[in-house]
Amino acid sequence: MSADISYDAIEMNREYGPYKYPLRERIDRHLEAVENTHPWHRDHSPWGPPVAPPAILGNMGMRFLDQVGPVPPGTLHAKQEIEIVSAIRLDRQPIGYGVFTDKMEKRGRKWFTFESKWRDETGLILGTSRVVMLLPGTAQEGWSGKKEPGTEAARKGELPPISRKLTQEKLTAYSEDSANALRGQSIHVQPEAAGKAGFPTTVAQGLMGADYMSELMENELAREWYDYAKMSVTFLRPVLCGETITATGRLSGSAEEGAMVRRAYDLWCKNQQGELITSATASILVGR
Repeated sequence: MSADISYDAIEMNREYGPYKYPLRERIDRHLEAVENTHPWHRDHSPWGPPVAPPAILGNMGMRFLDQVGPVPPGTLHAKQEIEIVSAIRLDRQPIGYGVFTDKMEKRGRKWFTFESKWRDETGLILGTSRVVMLLPGTAQEGWSGKKEPGTEAARKGELPPISRKLTQEKLTAYSEDSANALRGQSIHVQPEAAGKAGFPTTVAQGLMGADYMSELMENELAREWYDYAKMSVTFLRPVLCGETITATGRLSGSAEEGAMVRRAYDLWCKNQQGELITSATASILVGR
């Protein structure tokens, strides 16, 4: 494995890959971590074999980034975008190709974006993951306090919520294959590493909230969530081990696109104190 990623060493638009994500080896631990019990992920699905939850594209992108060069401990995952094109079948091998598409230094902050595109061994396009990271040692003001989207009146018609308590077992199952976990420096897995970073205990990956919001969409849209869907997630504040987070959302609009209709959703996660921790938008093409 190469040295930690540094801002100066990032080479823009250099292609990395192919990277083969170990989906079959990881899927059981992933489903255990996020408590997703949908039968399509373990039994038969509309595509025949079981399929992975679409939000796993985010984790696939992060593990690919780990292979390019581990992010230094304390790096913040600021934003995640996924574009879903096809269902990720568990009997096939996801293959990724990635590039650093942006890096920026502004007001003492150093950011970078890593984009990976995925297909399987048959050539079927699966989707895209875009990871935006804030490197450690830079200013981090303004990361909390964003208000929940919408008004009290607009919150009528929310999707049925999903609530999950984040235990250490779940955090470890989700993050144990990351580069920092393997070398004993993960704030998600090792309490000592979290303490050195200034946290009282381990911290959940923001992507876990993205998985819960994707599960909302899966419950709402079923098969349509697996075809030509998008989700953009912003991580607003850390979530500690032992906290309970609740994901919900609502339909925010729809518009005709040719023979199809694009539905837009606002999604969010809160902790047990009612604080907004993750905010997202999603869109999906559906039949009229």
